[in-house]
Amino acid sequence: MKQIRIAILLLVLLACSKDKDPGFTSAEGKWKYVTSDGKIAVTFELVKIPSGGLDITNPTMKIDGTLYNAEKQISGVNLPVIGTIRINANDSKAVYPYNIIFNNGVVRSDFTKIEVPTGSYTFPWLTVKPLSAVIIERQ
Repeated sequence: MKQIRIAILLLVLLACSKDKDPGFTSAEGKWKYVTSDGKIAVTFELVKIPSGGLDITNPTMKIDGTLYNAEKQISGVNLPVIGTIRINANDSKAVYPYNIIFNNGVVRSDFTKIEVPTGSYTFPWLTVKPLSAVIIERQ
C-alpha cells in the first residue's frame, strides 16, 4: 500500500512540472533602456502595424528621476535591423526638449535585446552625450 502511495505521489509531482518558457517569438513587446549615468530612462512598446512593419506606442521618458510624456520616431525598420529610434520628452513639465537617439539597432534572434552600436542623448540641456554599445532590454 505504501509503495502505491509513493508511486501516485511521484506521478502527481511529474505531472505538475513546469513547462519550459517558449521565449519571445517576435520583436513586438515592451522595451527599456537607462543611460549608464542614470540620467535618462526610456520605455516603449514595439507593435506590428497593418503594413507589416513596426511602430512604437506608449513611449515614456524619465529625466533625472522625473517621468515625462514622450513622443517617438522610428525609421528604417527591416528586421532584424531598426535604423533609428528617437524618443523625446513631450511634456509641459519638461522645460527643455530632451531626447535619446538609437542608431542601427539589431534585434537579437531570441528577441530579448536590441543591440545598438551608436546613439546619443541630451542631458543637461544643450549637452549631447554619445552612446556606444547600447543594449535595450525586453521587459
